[in-house]
Amino acid sequence: MYKYIIAFSLIISSFLALAGEVIIEGKAPESAGKTIAVFIISDYISEKRELMQAVEISANGDFLLNFDVKETRVVLLSITRVEGLIYVEPGKTYHVNFPSEKTAEIKKFDRTQIELGFENLPANDLNVLIRNFNADFISFINKHFYDFAINEYSGSEAYLKAIGAKTQQSDLYKTAGKADSSKHAVENGFSQVLTNFILDISSKYEQYYSIAYFEDYVTYSIAELELMAGKNRIAFYRDYFMSKSLRLQNPAYMRCFDIFYNNFLTNQSKEKQSSIAKAINVERNADLLIAIFEGDSTALSGQVRMLAVIKGLNEIYFNKNYSRGSIEQTLNSLGSDSKELKFVADNVLSELRKCSEGWLLEDFTLVDQNEQKWRLSEHDDVTTYFLFFASWNNTALKEMQIMKNLKEKYGKNVQFVAINMDDDYETFKKYMQNNKEQKFTYLYAAGDPLITEKFNLRTIPHAVMLDDSGHVMFSFTRKPSEGIQMDFDKIVQMSNQKQQGPKTWKDKN
Repeated sequence: MYKYIIAFSLIISSFLALAGEVIIEGKAPESAGKTIAVFIISDYISEKRELMQAVEISANGDFLLNFDVKETRVVLLSITRVEGLIYVEPGKTYHVNFPSEKTAEIKKFDRTQIELGFENLPANDLNVLIRNFNADFISFINKHFYDFAINEYSGSEAYLKAIGAKTQQSDLYKTAGKADSSKHAVENGFSQVLTNFILDISSKYEQYYSIAYFEDYVTYSIAELELMAGKNRIAFYRDYFMSKSLRLQNPAYMRCFDIFYNNFLTNQSKEKQSSIAKAINVERNADLLIAIFEGDSTALSGQVRMLAVIKGLNEIYFNKNYSRGSIEQTLNSLGSDSKELKFVADNVLSELRKCSEGWLLEDFTLVDQNEQKWRLSEHDDVTTYFLFFASWNNTALKEMQIMKNLKEKYGKNVQFVAINMDDDYETFKKYMQNNKEQKFTYLYAAGDPLITEKFNLRTIPHAVMLDDSGHVMFSFTRKPSEGIQMDFDKIVQMSNQKQQGPKTWKDKN
């Protein structure tokens, strides 16, 4: 009996280790009534976001989020595109204070990163450790970066901005380097400065290296510095990637990978470049493409090689030397030997195809001008023209004026929907009151935290047109000022032909 109890306990323990509930409770007093959403970054190649949960903040500013994770993950808390990140571990509870918007430089439409406040975190919590390490790392960069890299490291200005050096502190950053800095000479003496920094970091944090995620974070953050300081690429590969498992969910590892394998498919010899182009544009075969790099001394590991190729295909999607359709087929042909990497490839493919012609737009629900729920799937029986706007964007407001005239002419054949991107609902209501002559269906975007991802929204004004089955009609939809009426004329013509039906002998006489 005792053996069965032990066996049952082991099963339960194994299950809990695979998936543990994370609880995030906190306060956002200035955001009462708004929606707070928690996202995970599905992978750091596609940067696809997944919504874990979204709840309404109570009248007194309290919120409670709970979701499951199988491993340590970075999650993002977002209130109207103002975001803060947390490193969460399965089975843990976090008490968070969302800071006042007055403490951050809020960006219109774009995401604004802020630093969350935590309560009662132990000294060995990842959020404490990584913040402390990042402060040391950024301090070192601020002090020494220009000394050795301003003319040596491509993208150095963007890199400084991305990590928060000289600008703002951030726990999550993505480098923007575009070349291997190890090809350049570096000022003498920096190697010793870097060695001293590494020793200082080790002395300060090695007691916490039993936390594998943190040790990897430190290791691969410092690896970036070694790469920029001119470490030999083969030696770098041997030390940091060879015979080591992938750390796909560790942002420091993926930043380091991103720099090291930047332009992996395009920075090759002419002979190899020809083979790469053939494997993509002609064979459209991922296995053949990966096989080209089997003898590469910086990609001896099969999984590393595969991940570098996936990253490379993502990078060249807009390169005119390669067919987009061929890139998509090459990604789709990737074998399923590694479920993790197949998952990454599928994410990349999905993000590249998003909102292209024929794409079935994911369903969403928003609030309309009458404060009623408006669901896409309940309005997909007619051609629908969406225009994203905000009351602070003058260009978008001019497009809205032109769309008013289009609505008057084509309203019987096309459904016109204006989606408002204002941060404040009262501002949106004020706009509608001042523009009653615009007889559109108005929707307020804040109701769906993933609305920008679903529409692949990068800027405003932005237009998307769906056919009567909910599929995107054009990879690029023209805005009202760009001649969209020509497409509307075709829709009216097709609608008239359908109404007339097929001609018969009787009709002709």
